[in-house]
Amino acid sequence: MAAMSELVGAVRTRPGWSDLPSDLLQCVLARLPVPDRIRFPAVCTAWGSAASALHPRAVPVPSPWLMLPFDPTARRGRGGGKFSEKARFLSLSDGKVYAVPQPVPAIPDRLCVGSSPEGWLVTADAASELHLLNPLSGAQVPLPPPDTLPFVHASRDADGRVVSYSLRCCFADDDGDEGATVIVPPESFAPDRLRYELYKKAILVSAPREGHTAASGSGPWGSYAVMLIYQPLSRIAIARAGDTRWTLLDTPSRRWADAVRASSSASAGGRQLVYAMDSAGRVDAWDVDVTADTTTMRKAIAPSYCCCSGRACSMSAACSRYLVELSPGRLLQVHRVRDAAHARYTWEPRPESIEYTTVAAEFFELIGGRWAPVDSRNGRAGIVAGHALFLGKNASLCVPVDDCPELRGNCVYFTDDGPWSHDRCREVAPDVGVLDLADGSYRPPRGAARDLLWKWPPPVWVFPSCVD
Repeated sequence: MAAMSELVGAVRTRPGWSDLPSDLLQCVLARLPVPDRIRFPAVCTAWGSAASALHPRAVPVPSPWLMLPFDPTARRGRGGGKFSEKARFLSLSDGKVYAVPQPVPAIPDRLCVGSSPEGWLVTADAASELHLLNPLSGAQVPLPPPDTLPFVHASRDADGRVVSYSLRCCFADDDGDEGATVIVPPESFAPDRLRYELYKKAILVSAPREGHTAASGSGPWGSYAVMLIYQPLSRIAIARAGDTRWTLLDTPSRRWADAVRASSSASAGGRQLVYAMDSAGRVDAWDVDVTADTTTMRKAIAPSYCCCSGRACSMSAACSRYLVELSPGRLLQVHRVRDAAHARYTWEPRPESIEYTTVAAEFFELIGGRWAPVDSRNGRAGIVAGHALFLGKNASLCVPVDDCPELRGNCVYFTDDGPWSHDRCREVAPDVGVLDLADGSYRPPRGAARDLLWKWPPPVWVFPSCVD
């Protein structure tokens, strides 16, 4: 009997799964597929602690998910609690759709204007207010109000609620020539309409981390920073943790097309290098201090230079430009060329009534300070051979297919990021799919064709992360 009691005591005291070292648990977590990463913290307290201590950049970029449009026939939640709605995500790794509860404001009322490799989205709600949102964990962080952007004015009622926004602005050229000043007449927008006209793209310079309060007292989310390319005239503003206002970066007469965070400087010492490209192809390197109120243009690394093909130039209204970092310091400029699929009217159609389809992508590499056209058709020797390129409102990202074998190499994964008016968002089918650079074929992602019949909100690539 004594021997039995001793044996039982030994079994009870033998280390179990909850006693595994935290560093070992984190190594396991970093290698799990995303659905298992979601379940991992719920196993026990020790596993949850290991998951919360894991730095987002220690986890390889997973195979992206596609956040699907909302099904208007589905029954909506009451919205009275913390979570009022579910967002649906298509996993490219297994072709399955996952429904994840979302916090208020309701996800069907949001427009996504940016996403980061750490899993955060930048969303604009029905009042055009911006929020950082992790759609897997439900964590969200508010960003400064839109009327703190230069030239945006809010009209409020007696209770302080915004009833309309107006854009009041004028811009002078770099030389300060008053005769070259561009004046934009004031135009008023309803609170929910402003987001379509104002936000072009948001770039997360540094992601927030819950419970990592910065020494500067920036709050419970530590130090983070967001760059925003906004209209009119595609200027750049920045907001950091603790900011109550957006700060316009001094770039008169520059129209910015895209920006990417440099992978070679991973927020070392609170500083982050960001490459920004304007509409003329000029690229500047920006040195962003995430913990202090300083952002400096370090140097221009590519001069203004039109590298468009004749076809792209003739279709400028249907050609989007992206800046991509293929590897540390190696930059690509990608032109996405679209054709009008058909018009919905027999007379001269309005631009938002035309349905566009991606038909080609053109690549240019920055070599010796100049953009040089490069081959993208050869599957083995093409510029993105062995990689899948993800473009849209998301952070422009090049993912090695060796890390995500379910992805197709030498392919470009697109989501619609055209000039979104209210009509286009809700009435025209989004241009979403996979472009094979070898043969020019274009198809919807596996398992997504039926869900893309819905149109709102416009789908976006999400790089899912359970780590805040």
